[in-house]
Amino acid sequence: MADLNPRVSLPSHGPIPSNPEAAFAVALRRAQRLVDDPAGAVWYGARRIFAFALMIRDGIPADEAEPYPTARTWLTDAARLLNVTPEALTAELVTTMLRSGAVVLRDGRLHAAAGHTPVAPEALRVPYPRAWPAPEPR
Repeated sequence: MADLNPRVSLPSHGPIPSNPEAAFAVALRRAQRLVDDPAGAVWYGARRIFAFALMIRDGIPADEAEPYPTARTWLTDAARLLNVTPEALTAELVTTMLRSGAVVLRDGRLHAAAGHTPVAPEALRVPYPRAWPAPEPR
């Protein structure tokens, strides 16, 4: 995409970059860092997924800070890739995100610190596609 020399780049989030060439250069450097450091890429993904889960759910109760992520497939896969137990990964993930300020404890719940709009709770009660009714024959 960078080779197309775009005059405008429309990102999926955030402001429109004033210099698309520089924005692509930054994105390519970031992507190369992830390629060069696979463990760092796994950690990056785990932090992002956990933060997004907190955003979507408008936080989780503090007493679920370890059981919630540990029960998720993405975390068990990340733990396997990092050669640690899911419990150890969860503990370090929560601790480091709290310490960095990416996650905050407010009113007994862990919340993502980044600005966001929580998802309406009823939107989370939609069944998975495999549970949808079969389409009517035409």
